[in-house]
Formats: sequence, structure tokens, C-alpha cells
Amino acid sequence: MTGLTHARFVVDDFAPMLAFYRDALGFKVVLDVPQTYVELDTGAARVGLCSRALMESVTGAPMRAAAGGDVVFQFSVADVDAAADLLRARNVVLLTAPHDQASWGMRIFHVRDPLGHVLELTMPIAR
Repeated sequence: MTGLTHARFVVDDFAPMLAFYRDALGFKVVLDVPQTYVELDTGAARVGLCSRALMESVTGAPMRAAAGGDVVFQFSVADVDAAADLLRARNVVLLTAPHDQASWGMRIFHVRDPLGHVLELTMPIAR
């Protein structure tokens, strides 16, 4: 393996997920096949939004609905507090306020996307 390139979310309704990742988080759409697949550039790996029908046809198996609590996606930001302020201004509810996790060497906060996945936004702090 050479590295993680994409995290794909299987979706039934593109609008709220696209609005969250494009408009609230500010990721750029680099590929858009309407109501089938959207790919957004995060600056590192890409986030994909894939229709349930497409993934089921590709895999030949049913895709279960997301529970949202089994994976945490971590995104780095230059300034955690500024990112939290920006997301609040974009009407994103914070799960946790910005705080230091000194033992991790990180300042972090958390939000949920429209499907309930937890996102952790982080920046390094001095230990």
C-alpha cells in the first residue's frame, strides 16, 4: 500500500452532505456526476460522496446505512479556534469546543456531518 487516497461516504441524499463538505468545510469539488458521485479535494486525501445504488452495483452487495459512530475522520487545520469560529458562523454545531489534548500534542474540536459521522479538527501544540 502507498497511502490513503479517499474516504467515501455512501449516501442516499447528496444535498446535505455536499453542502456540509463543500460549503461548511470549504472543500473544493473536483468531480461531480450529479446524484451519482461527487469528489472533494481536502488538500490531502479526497472525500467522495457515492450513491448507495452505485456502490451496491459495483460491490454486488447491499450497503448498510451508516451508524455514524464507528469512525472518526481527522482533518488538520492551521488554527483550531479560527476554524471553530468559521464553522459556527456557517451554522455548524460543535460537539466539543476547542480544547487541548496535551497528551496527544493536539488542540482539537469535534463536529458531525449530516449522516452523523464524527469529524475531529486538529492542530499541533507544543508539548
